[in-house]
Amino acid sequence: MLVHRISLSITGCMLGWLAGSCAVWAAEPAEVGPERVAEQVYQGDLVAFPGPWGFLGKANIILVSDQELETIAADPDAEMNLALTFAPRNESLRQICERAQKAGFRTLIVAFDHFFRQYRPGQDTPRRLTPDMPEYVALIARISQFAQQYGLGLELSLLSPLEIGPAYEKATGESGRWLHYRKGLRDPQTGTFSVQLWRQRRWANNKGPIDVQDAGVRVFAFQEHIVRGTPYRVVPPESIVEITDVAQVDVWEGSTVSTGQRIRVHGTGRADIGPLNRVLVVQAYRTPEMDYFSPQALPYLQKLVDQYAEAGVKLNALYSDEMHIQQDWGYFQHHEHGEFAQRYVSDGLARAFAERYGEEYRDLAKYLIYFTRGQEDFAHDLSAKEGIMHVFGASPEAVRQTALLRARYYQLLQDGVVDLFVAAKRHAEQRMGHRLESRAHATWAESPTIDRWNTGQEPMARSQYEYTSNFSWSCTVHQAAAACYDYFKWGDFLTGNGNDHTEGGWLDRNYFALALACSTGILNEVPNSYAAHWGMPHEVSQRRTSLVSTYGASGHPYWAAVQDAQHRDVDVLMLYPLDLVAVDERFGSWMTQYGYANYITRAKLLERGTVRDGAIEVAGRRFTTLVALFEPFPTAELLAMMQQMAEQGGRVVWSGPPPVLLFDGSPATDTWNNLFGVDYTPGIDEGLLAPGRIVAFSGALRSVSPQTILTDFLVDRIYPVTPRAETLTVATSKQHTVGTCRTYPSGGTATFLGYRPRDDQSQSLGYESRNWFEVLTALGAYPPTGRFDDVNDNTEYVSRTSDYLACRFPNGTVSIARHFREVEEGWPGGFARKDEEDRAYLEKHPLPDDTLDLQMLKVNGHEVTYAGRQAVAFRVNSAGDLIGFAGAHANEITIDGRTFKFAEQPVPMIAWNPVPAIRQIPGGAIFQAIVHAQGIIRLPLADLPGNLQVYAQGATPGSRGHRVTSRAEDQTLVLEIGPNDAGRWLWGVAGDGE
Repeated sequence: MLVHRISLSITGCMLGWLAGSCAVWAAEPAEVGPERVAEQVYQGDLVAFPGPWGFLGKANIILVSDQELETIAADPDAEMNLALTFAPRNESLRQICERAQKAGFRTLIVAFDHFFRQYRPGQDTPRRLTPDMPEYVALIARISQFAQQYGLGLELSLLSPLEIGPAYEKATGESGRWLHYRKGLRDPQTGTFSVQLWRQRRWANNKGPIDVQDAGVRVFAFQEHIVRGTPYRVVPPESIVEITDVAQVDVWEGSTVSTGQRIRVHGTGRADIGPLNRVLVVQAYRTPEMDYFSPQALPYLQKLVDQYAEAGVKLNALYSDEMHIQQDWGYFQHHEHGEFAQRYVSDGLARAFAERYGEEYRDLAKYLIYFTRGQEDFAHDLSAKEGIMHVFGASPEAVRQTALLRARYYQLLQDGVVDLFVAAKRHAEQRMGHRLESRAHATWAESPTIDRWNTGQEPMARSQYEYTSNFSWSCTVHQAAAACYDYFKWGDFLTGNGNDHTEGGWLDRNYFALALACSTGILNEVPNSYAAHWGMPHEVSQRRTSLVSTYGASGHPYWAAVQDAQHRDVDVLMLYPLDLVAVDERFGSWMTQYGYANYITRAKLLERGTVRDGAIEVAGRRFTTLVALFEPFPTAELLAMMQQMAEQGGRVVWSGPPPVLLFDGSPATDTWNNLFGVDYTPGIDEGLLAPGRIVAFSGALRSVSPQTILTDFLVDRIYPVTPRAETLTVATSKQHTVGTCRTYPSGGTATFLGYRPRDDQSQSLGYESRNWFEVLTALGAYPPTGRFDDVNDNTEYVSRTSDYLACRFPNGTVSIARHFREVEEGWPGGFARKDEEDRAYLEKHPLPDDTLDLQMLKVNGHEVTYAGRQAVAFRVNSAGDLIGFAGAHANEITIDGRTFKFAEQPVPMIAWNPVPAIRQIPGGAIFQAIVHAQGIIRLPLADLPGNLQVYAQGATPGSRGHRVTSRAEDQTLVLEIGPNDAGRWLWGVAGDGE
């Protein structure tokens, strides 16, 4: 069975619904719509919890059957096994609510999640009860009324595409429609054809199994023409003829697989239509989901919300784990000759696509031939095993227009679904009178995590860092077809956003997922994304937690507090390669897994970004280098932004194919050539094949090591150009110029890299590649602070040239952890852990030391000496006083020549920091600390008043508990930590406080 999840484990602390705050906060929220209702801010006696500080603990009831819902609604004292791991958990609704009330929780999650059926009995049949049914509303209303007695509102999986289905179809007469396509041969003399395919019958996902209904078969005949030297076959759209009237379907009742059965679609006749010697069979399915593009869709969702409101349901949040449309969890079980061959094409989507791009697209079924790849199993030559695709024509422009069709389809589907549910969420917030948290990530499968390499009997996770010849297929096309491949767009709906890339035991040793979390986080209205992980021994999880905490990607709350609850800062912004899958669906959502930059989609950059003084400013962050990774269809606005950036003194880097078309379909080459000062002549296919060749560097990149091109894949093509007089050659491969750099009068640069820069700090191939880092360093993208002569103390430079990961934060905090990038995955990847199994594995494969031994390390303008474990975060004020710190197994730190000793012996864990102004309340705390030890602790008073009074947190977050013995002494706050004080948040209040 495939491994799936619901992101519980976020870096060693638990995602909001299972424990206390692991979130971070940024002072400048992302832009929001003009009619938003207020946030429902939790406030304790001493401090408030706005934004991601509001990701507090929650009680949870995760259901795996209809019977469980009926039971808890009927009898609040009925105990059931609600286990989420191997350990049974027998509880009643009353017991859960009582415990939540004592902990100060505000929210009870009640949601169905089929994933946890592996730990207790569930159901293998479609659910009888879904959130859009009156019976379900009545049951939830009963639960909500009971929970309100304990001060609890509900978090429901209400506004999720997977939850809205049968009742929608009954009310509107509409449903989802998927088209499944298969190519075959046709005898043009007799019209005979016979095509086999696997008809789908049942899918299962987060919300349980669903039945997929046969909605008929259509057949289209066509003729194709080979474009020599390319994987393309020309099929003019106007030449395609429908021949459904002669089609018959045979069902092979005895030939079944888990998701469906074999059928044969065949026929004879229509020989009068000419030499059309190929067919495309299109099997339609009716699925229990919405037509997301129907005029009835939003009113239906709004009415559904109204039903809950009118039933008295108190809603605090929306359970939003995996917000894709209907599809099946199976990663590799829906393929036709190795291709994922299904696309969502409802009547509403076809209508919307035609309105935007032309009436010829009103019937999209025949256009699925342009999505078909590698279905040549009938071929008499080696093309039977090649990724053959179909295009409008044989010109460079026609080939790109075909890929543009696919890019537009994926974008329309993704954006339409997100916009619909954002609008429904806004309505729900209006009805509830406050904002609704929807903390989750969009997809159930991630690239590269669920991409496929052929590794024989070796663990595949070890190889999932580089495109090598054994790379088979990416799951990105599956996610794009299910409207969940754009994490950035889903951030419009999801609170904070996040990713679950490091799942199933994969470790993300290039830190790509960490960088992605920071990237989606800064754009969110609650700028706090998580980089979750699960499927590894606890000791491994703890090591990765140190990295997450160092990045500020919703890591350990002690480190997050010092970082003022923000993501790390970085100088480089890379365009997320969203359209790679549209050019060739074999490949994923990555060109190189690079962790020392932020990512952003073209759409979000244009929506949120501006150029100022040679840098991109977006969401309150500033990036002095902008990089395109694979951007086949830029917009005129993007190229203008790049031009402006270079003219103002910034750095623009373009890797991958030069564009032939803009996203609006107009020519792009001349504008792009002028920007980079080169001449590029596009061919029919993308670039030249150059497997095994070397890229050598010169000029501004003369310090860069040569790089080997690994494969003949699309991602590894080279793109030769001719530099103009004002442009210098900086990279060559044999006789080809594949790298150029144009310097503008302002000192800004526009650099073209006509190859794929590799960067693999994990050493997954047995050696480290670092082309991106070396190129960016040579271009000046990682500048030193200038504090130290002849030393580059830039955090990213330190990270790639030492044993330590270092990150800096907008409030001045610096965080450091020992790298964890060379330990190869090999442990079992299950969600629930078996301790004995993990211990046995680690005994055979001991982990390296996690000790920090910093000796006068120069980083971000500071010189640091420190000994400890796991990770450290420190923050000094303008006078050099240590005002914030988080560390483990330490008792002192020396910063810029000043030693701050806070304990006589190393403390297992300690943190302190000033309370941010956004969290302060009148008469409340201005300082917080936590100490996992007993005895005398001495913290610098720095900017704090001498009459600080310290209180231990009570039973609920931010509450005033007992007084802690403390005093001011020689600009030091002395704490006497007793057994009732250790391991609890301590709050400092100025003056009388009481």
